[in-house]
Amino acid sequence: MRYAIAAWILLEYMAAPAGAQLFDMVNLEHLNRKLDGRVVDHTWNHGADRRIYSPILCKPRDLYIYLPPGYDPSVAYPLVLFLHGADVDEHDFLDPGDLKELDRMMSRGEMPKAVIAAPDGTYSGSNTLLSIHSLWVNGAGGRFEDHIVGEVVPFLMRNYSIRPERQGHAILGVSAGGYGAMAIALKHRDLFGAVATLAGPLNLRYDNCAGRYGDGFDPATYRERTEYDPDMLIARFYFGLLRRRVKTFLGPVYGNGPDVIARVTQDNPADLLASTDLRPGELAIYVNYPDRDNYNFGAQAESFAWLAARRGVAIDLSRFPRAHHTLTYIEEAEPPAYLWLGRHILPPAPR
Repeated sequence: MRYAIAAWILLEYMAAPAGAQLFDMVNLEHLNRKLDGRVVDHTWNHGADRRIYSPILCKPRDLYIYLPPGYDPSVAYPLVLFLHGADVDEHDFLDPGDLKELDRMMSRGEMPKAVIAAPDGTYSGSNTLLSIHSLWVNGAGGRFEDHIVGEVVPFLMRNYSIRPERQGHAILGVSAGGYGAMAIALKHRDLFGAVATLAGPLNLRYDNCAGRYGDGFDPATYRERTEYDPDMLIARFYFGLLRRRVKTFLGPVYGNGPDVIARVTQDNPADLLASTDLRPGELAIYVNYPDRDNYNFGAQAESFAWLAARRGVAIDLSRFPRAHHTLTYIEEAEPPAYLWLGRHILPPAPR
């Protein structure tokens, strides 16, 4: 009976779009009437094409921008970039529950009023379950790191009232978005002063001396992976009926040749700690993960924090007990992440 139920759930999952993609049906005007702030539409999701054009990606791109309660152009606000995970796109930001809670936190003064921007990190720019995720890096399908740093941030600075200091800029990355968020923040510390990740893969070269990727982190047995197996199993869902292999995510971005590991090393947050020579106090870092992460990203997070500690870099590491890599976990973990960011970015100030 248990397996029959699991099979039914699996079929439902494969037949329907990912949960967050259902937010495609959100009526933006109705949502804005429920907020003290408001969401500005730079997408083609609500009847008109308002996208920003990207010369780097050679196509128009979707972008949502949340303006805080009482937004005043005479005031300069901190900026937070929201980078969504795989199997979703910028629609993920329109989760009414999460957005209303963020809006309430700013209205109540629990978090400094900030401008939040949610770009699209899919290669196709289309709202489908099969859209390939860019991991927010410069990969085979486009230079998304350059797009964020060289186009999205400058667009926001030109058109909205945002503080210019790096300490007033932060990134929040969810799942696969956590990988890109940490990589961008580490590489561009001249632009960002804080970064937060939720269930993010922060060490894609995680392994142990027994070659068992799924084991928990142990400093005594930790090893860095030096060879790439595209068929390596990295996650199980629904009692093992749904399995995900590493090539699903890395193949479209890094290819499948013998130099994949070398390419990954250029973006892998655990490697960037050393290659960018991160020093104590240079970047505020928050890492949250579910302790039963289906992808074992918890072990990646712990190894990342351990490697950082060896450099004297402090990581605010937080674990959700009895949680899995699910939409429910992300919805519960987002508010604490925003509150943490609010304590580590500069507040609004007169221009």
